[in-house]
Amino acid sequence: MTKLNNKGMTAIEILITFVLVALITVSMYGTISAYNNKQNIESYKEKIFTYKNTLTKLIQDDLIKRGLISATSSIKEVTRNSTEHGHEYTVRMNYRDGTNKTLIITRYLASDLDASPSEYNKTNDYFMIEYDGIEYPIPDVGFFENDEGYTVKDLRINNVDISTSNNVLSIYIGFYHPDLSTKYGIDIVCPINSF
Repeated sequence: MTKLNNKGMTAIEILITFVLVALITVSMYGTISAYNNKQNIESYKEKIFTYKNTLTKLIQDDLIKRGLISATSSIKEVTRNSTEHGHEYTVRMNYRDGTNKTLIITRYLASDLDASPSEYNKTNDYFMIEYDGIEYPIPDVGFFENDEGYTVKDLRINNVDISTSNNVLSIYIGFYHPDLSTKYGIDIVCPINSF
């Protein structure tokens, strides 16, 4: 009769097995983490596209269906309290059917993303687009706090350009997110009183 080997596993074999399992686990974690980051970015893009398309359609429908006969724009500095300063961009639109609608873009910046701490504003980021009395807050896709403790949103209204020159209403509201490679924005152009 032959003898069976009943020694079991040696400490070296157990250590090698543990190291192999650890390496496989670490490599899978990196893959899953990269996949989750990609999924988050795709989710951010979808939120931004939906927001942009909804507002663009809403405003353009009014411009086309109601017939824009006049538009005036203004920009002013606004203050929520003694330390929080921002800008408010306003467009007042008068339509052929006698209705009047107002577009208001409000922008408070805690800081420019490349600003030094001495240049920070004493405010949290705040962005709002209001059309016809209804507020449309920009999608919340994350934030961080600057060195002064104020909230800086990842998605920001980067720039606003409104013009009513040459009988053409032009509205551009640009968005910026540090993780997204393309620029997003609401871009509307409509002739004034050409109906």
